[in-house]
Amino acid sequence: MTAHASDAAARWPVLNRESELDEIEGLAVRGRGALVTGPPGVGRTRLLQETLRRLPREGTAAGVVGPGIPAHRDLTGLLERCATAAPLRGGSGPYAVLGVDDIHQLAATVAEQLAVAVREGRVLLLATALAGIPLPTAVEGLRRDGLLGDVEVTAFDQAGTARALRARLGSQVATDTTARCWDLTGGNALLLTELTEQALADGTLRPTQGLWRWEGLVGRPAGRVAETARRMLDGLDSDEQELVAVLSLVGSVPDDLPRLAELAPVAERLNRRGIVVAERTGRRLRLRLGQPLCGHAVAAGLPTLTARRLRRQLADELEPTGAVQLSGDTGLDLLQSVSLRVDAGQHPPAGRLRAAAATALLRFEFESAERLARAALDTGETAADGRAPDFAATLLLGRALAGQGRCNEAATALAAADGRSAEVTAARIGNLAWGLGRVTEAATLADRSVQRAPHGPARGLQAAVRLLQDRLADVAETGDAVLRESHAAPALQSCLPLAAFARTELGDAAAGLAMLERCPVESWQDEARHAHRVVSAHAALESGDIARARGALERLRCADASWDIRRRLRADVLQAGVYRVTGRAPEAAALLRRAAAVQDSQDWFTTRAWVLAQLAGALAESGQSTEAVRTLIEVRAAARQAVPYPVADDRVALEEALVLGRSGDVPGALRRCGEVARRAAAAGRRTTALAALHLMARLGSAGQAAERLDALGGFGAGAAAALRAEHIRALARQDGEALDDLADRFASLGGHPLAAESASQAHRVWQGAGRHRAGRASLAGSRGYLAACVGTLLPGWAAPADRAPAADPSAGGAALTAREHEVAVLAATRLTNREIAARLTVSVRTVENHLYRVYSKLGVTSRALLGDHFAPQPLAAQTAHGR
Repeated sequence: MTAHASDAAARWPVLNRESELDEIEGLAVRGRGALVTGPPGVGRTRLLQETLRRLPREGTAAGVVGPGIPAHRDLTGLLERCATAAPLRGGSGPYAVLGVDDIHQLAATVAEQLAVAVREGRVLLLATALAGIPLPTAVEGLRRDGLLGDVEVTAFDQAGTARALRARLGSQVATDTTARCWDLTGGNALLLTELTEQALADGTLRPTQGLWRWEGLVGRPAGRVAETARRMLDGLDSDEQELVAVLSLVGSVPDDLPRLAELAPVAERLNRRGIVVAERTGRRLRLRLGQPLCGHAVAAGLPTLTARRLRRQLADELEPTGAVQLSGDTGLDLLQSVSLRVDAGQHPPAGRLRAAAATALLRFEFESAERLARAALDTGETAADGRAPDFAATLLLGRALAGQGRCNEAATALAAADGRSAEVTAARIGNLAWGLGRVTEAATLADRSVQRAPHGPARGLQAAVRLLQDRLADVAETGDAVLRESHAAPALQSCLPLAAFARTELGDAAAGLAMLERCPVESWQDEARHAHRVVSAHAALESGDIARARGALERLRCADASWDIRRRLRADVLQAGVYRVTGRAPEAAALLRRAAAVQDSQDWFTTRAWVLAQLAGALAESGQSTEAVRTLIEVRAAARQAVPYPVADDRVALEEALVLGRSGDVPGALRRCGEVARRAAAAGRRTTALAALHLMARLGSAGQAAERLDALGGFGAGAAAALRAEHIRALARQDGEALDDLADRFASLGGHPLAAESASQAHRVWQGAGRHRAGRASLAGSRGYLAACVGTLLPGWAAPADRAPAADPSAGGAALTAREHEVAVLAATRLTNREIAARLTVSVRTVENHLYRVYSKLGVTSRALLGDHFAPQPLAAQTAHGR
């Protein structure tokens, strides 16, 4: 590690390595050494240094030495001094704890000396080595004989990358920024360090509206970032360098290309070392570099003529033959082939450029789509029917500009396209409504389109705008009308999924599913069939039919390849919903991180703020309340930038209430539940209103929720909605028998978290009534349901909502007031005094006064210590203590 890299790394705490540190320390306690392996840059040296720092000083502890000549002399001298020490195993005298970095590079003679000292018990060896590299024979012998335990270090996942960035920067990092860093570095700690430090130095990574944001690389990497990236590929032979060069130019390629077939043994070697990654995409296996940032650095360093030659050769091999299909592997091959030709100075035909631009749009590669669409226009070719200019390329250009948030430019481009085209009309309506926020104009344009073609696809455009206007009843009625018109096939395909979605949100998921079942979806067009499957999964999930939702999701995943980003996003959100209902919140959070990284996600089914809010909710359910509250900062920023969409906006507010409730701010959560319930009920959105009242009841205001529930009307027997309504009333009555019965019924639907919660609530009711045998039975049932869950229970029902929790008895302090408790919870999540003041609509001085009293009552001195008082208990702990 260079001096610069060492200095930069010192500013980053050792994070995400708790399990590895525990494993190494456990081996050391048992008198066994450890061999830490991993690819370059994952932090093997830092981990070794941290382990040496933490180990108890029972003997003489040496620092980390490397394989260079000076280090060899140091190591030899250390081994000589150890020769007179008492053995580690079976003796109580001094011994050396020795750390050897990159032990695979040790000379054979030194390795043999070291092995002798280890076998005699005079040295406890902690070493690192690159994965996939042969070890000296003597060291391999120690490993084989169990004197060195293997500890593998891998790159950070996206959640680990987020934690590392937040620790370095000191506050929340935007989800898409985290995703960009993770995508470029592959989670490699060294690359992440260098990239972040460079972005901080040049000002491209900066705080904006309470979030650290970075838009990505501008051009090729340079300076220390490029130097570090290239250094990680040192030592490659000529064939390995050629494979890396190929992947650096194209990103990912199918492994059956002729050029890659010749390099198959090379690919296998680099795959073992983590430099090349193999992943299944569609029906083919594709290869890519594990750290794309290294690829960018290599591409920047290629001689111009070499890069041009390789691009043209790869374009020839990737070029699809026959008719171009914008799906799966063929569409991706076409995009790569055309892009390579343009980069190599060639001029593909306009038809190929348009097809490649269309694929880029599906992949949300909007800048690439713009470049290709402009190139198609520059060819001067007319459209297929002889019209000029090429309206298809102009349409693609408009959509590419809209995807980048350049909505005014998009409007200009679309105005230049042929207004008679249904596709252009659809793009104009979408840009007006979702991009520019001119919803009334979009509605007028959609209505006119329907008047011109009552049985055409414009019905779907009209329905989408009406959803945005919160006119769900109109959308549902339109679906009923179209179903009665057997001759309205295009209208049926375009608007029926949206009508079923509206029915579900209006509180009748069963009717939405029935509406979808009446259609022969196999004969529908691709996009309409996708929308049908999406709403089928959504309605099944809302109705509590988990098996049916999973079936719809499976059909969705099988039919729609991951290269279509919007389809992947919808599938991820739906899958996360199933995970959350069934008690797999951490898996839901992982999917939602990927979904939340998508920028242009605003449509009738998802908005970016809604996806981020679901991520916050899943984090809270996973027990990560602090990160969940921090994520709300990003939720609010996304909501401010988006067009108001009441259907999604109230769901966002409900997720916020969930996060606040799980972080201990029950009064704040109840306020939001009440607001959502009122707005949703007024708009007829009974599904959301019921969800808000259900959360209100679970947080301790069941009586008030039950009163407001009566105004919503009844819900169909046996549906999940009916169970939620019964749960509200059972909590209001404090009916232990009904709560036990509901626990069983929630579990029968697969909803183990609610089953565990209902049984726990029954346990509390029975205990309060003195019926301890019934209480023990409920507690046992709750523990059984918890076995299928990962996360935390809501704290609100454990104490009356109108009474603030008392101070920690061990601190000897007085009880907190409701406002002090509210301030304390927010401070425990590391919000600043100014942020707390803004949320509570009070002055900063007022917040400071409240915190002074909180610290005095609880006997703490910092926000970090407040977290120990207000962090929610794990599920098992809550159940074990019986609340």
